[in-house]
Amino acid sequence: MSEVNIVVGLSGVGKSTVIEEAMLLSDEDYEVINYGDRMIEVAKEEGLVEHRDDMKKLDTDTYKRIQRTAAESIVEDSEDQDVLVDTHAAIKSPFGYIPGLPKWTVANLKPSKIIILDASAEEIYSRSTSDEGRSREHDSVEEIDEYRKVAREMAAAGSVLTGAYLQIIKNSDGRAERAAEKLVETLRS
Repeated sequence: MSEVNIVVGLSGVGKSTVIEEAMLLSDEDYEVINYGDRMIEVAKEEGLVEHRDDMKKLDTDTYKRIQRTAAESIVEDSEDQDVLVDTHAAIKSPFGYIPGLPKWTVANLKPSKIIILDASAEEIYSRSTSDEGRSREHDSVEEIDEYRKVAREMAAAGSVLTGAYLQIIKNSDGRAERAAEKLVETLRS
């Protein structure tokens, strides 16, 4: 039977970099699925959005339905291959925080592990402000610190709901390779 593992982290934490490096280091063959991209695909097919930022403007019921549909398609993909889901435990919207792993999503995915990729609020802020190629949602170190705490709580709730192991991996500046090695170790265990 194949396995689903979930990696969560705020924008600017280096999630994509660490996952890419980990997949190069791993002996296992995982299909890496970006949950947000999957949700965008579903919403675009329905003509609801044109860009990623449009997702935050959807009404709550529509957003939840798209989340559920995307999770169902990831579950289908995991029937034949181990899957590593790249996502956020919390999403900041104009109305407050949206759970990235609500009960119906995390219950459908049945993850073996939920892995939080983290860095200090100062590191995330520095990375966000220096990356001119991407629009980030972080305005201050204090805001990032709050966001980190909310995301950790939501990821922990997903672990409680599913019985998945919860692991926290630090991705400190200049240490992405070490974080990737730790991710590979975590996935093996």
